[in-house]
Amino acid sequence: MRSTFKLLFYINRQKLKKNGKCPVMGRITLDGKVSQYSTGLEVEPAYWEADTGRASTDWRKESLDCEKKKELVRLNDALSALEAKAHAAYKENVDRYGFVSAEIIKNAVTGKSQVKETLLALMDEHNEEYAKRVGIDRTRHSYVRYLTTRKHIHNFMKYKYNMEDMPLRSLTMRFMTDFTFYLSTVLRLKVSAYNDYLILLHKMTRLALKKHILKRDPFAGHKIEKVPVNHRYLTGEQFEKLLKAKLPTYRLCHTRDLFVFSTFTGIGRADLANLTEDNIITKEDGSKWIHIARQKTKAECHIKLLDIPLRIIEKYRGEGKDGKLFYVPITGNLNRSLKMIAEQCGLDCHLTYYQSRHSFATLICLNNGVPIESISKMMGHSSIRTTQIYAGAPRMVA
Repeated sequence: MRSTFKLLFYINRQKLKKNGKCPVMGRITLDGKVSQYSTGLEVEPAYWEADTGRASTDWRKESLDCEKKKELVRLNDALSALEAKAHAAYKENVDRYGFVSAEIIKNAVTGKSQVKETLLALMDEHNEEYAKRVGIDRTRHSYVRYLTTRKHIHNFMKYKYNMEDMPLRSLTMRFMTDFTFYLSTVLRLKVSAYNDYLILLHKMTRLALKKHILKRDPFAGHKIEKVPVNHRYLTGEQFEKLLKAKLPTYRLCHTRDLFVFSTFTGIGRADLANLTEDNIITKEDGSKWIHIARQKTKAECHIKLLDIPLRIIEKYRGEGKDGKLFYVPITGNLNRSLKMIAEQCGLDCHLTYYQSRHSFATLICLNNGVPIESISKMMGHSSIRTTQIYAGAPRMVA
């Protein structure tokens, strides 16, 4: 259905200035929605024609001097230019995005610094700000996830709608549904792989709500499909093979040592990458402990360092940058190395870095009689239920 778009110029007679002129206002009406603005122009009420929305250059021809007539002509030309700009903004938004609003046209006409009213423009703005916080209170890994989400959304828009971007106000639940279908069928991603992209997409509409770009969340009520996860941990035999394996390259040895360190401490990759000497505390009895606030939950974790993780710290001391204890590759590179390690060791399992935390919960703690409540605190979990999943021990919860 075609939009009803009208532009009207009028004067505000209630704001008569000392010079005898009134401000000229613009009123945009689009599908019943109105947006008004000041053109920055002014004219004497006697020269204004409400019917035409312009100044009359024929008013009292005998008394209208040449200079005044030129002034009124310039005023009308300026109004015509604003009108042309409004129509151009209307056409551009309809042709490019399939959506336009009175507010969008007003911003285009007035040159007002616009908030990012399209999805990818808002994502770009968000990602640019997020990048500045990497290494402070955000990780590069999470930043890359936002970039990857942006790439998938852009490719989806071109694939499904033949569009480079979309207005936030045009988003509906159908967009989320179609994007989910695209990820699962065209990209052939599993639910566990694409859920992150759906979560980050929804974050953008919530950000638009916060910025008052949207009045309602188009994805309100959308639920992420939960996939039962059988979290794997290494058996004692598998872990012993990993510890004793003679690996052919430094990269594989380094990855194995990081995995072993995380297995003995329960520290995930992101927290391991930020670990510094300041996090190592020596108690009165001479024992050494790691004290950290887990990045994901901000929970305080106190973990005793046993002999093997202490030796790993000494082995790689000085290799980390910016005061960090370790150089920690990105998750993808770690997992590629772990796949090779699993083959070298004959572990007969799909080994990933995340399994180190599960192995800590089960192999190191639970199998040695550590209470589930203590494991939960060491792992920085916000609830014991989460620790149950890691340790596979619902029977042990009081």
